[in-house]
Amino acid sequence: MLSKTREWDLRCPRALMNMFPVRRGYYYKVDRKQARKIVRILARAYGVPVPTVCDTAPDKGYNGTYWYNGERIQVHARCHMKSVFHEFYHHLENKTNGKYDSNDRRGGASSYAWQFADHLFDLLRVQLMLDGK
Repeated sequence: MLSKTREWDLRCPRALMNMFPVRRGYYYKVDRKQARKIVRILARAYGVPVPTVCDTAPDKGYNGTYWYNGERIQVHARCHMKSVFHEFYHHLENKTNGKYDSNDRRGGASSYAWQFADHLFDLLRVQLMLDGK
């Protein structure tokens, strides 16, 4: 969510649609190699530096973690695509000096980073359906 206007700036590049993972059960899981590709695509679309995606898992109880000082993302080896979107959104806020608001303080549906992840994932699925994939 843009901090000033409180509107969403959603960008869903074609490259992201082309690498959409195969659905396994209910979840669209990606490995770390795919997570790295997702953050490269999104970083290019938003014009920010690419964060590092670590090979280590985040602390227990978390789907992912973004380290502001190190500009790195930690996600599980097989995480949901939305977890990558969520952590990238924290990076986007960091690299744009607060142009975007990724506030997670109350968690759940109130989290702007999770709302971004949900909106982007829904946009991606709609675009894929329209393309007949």
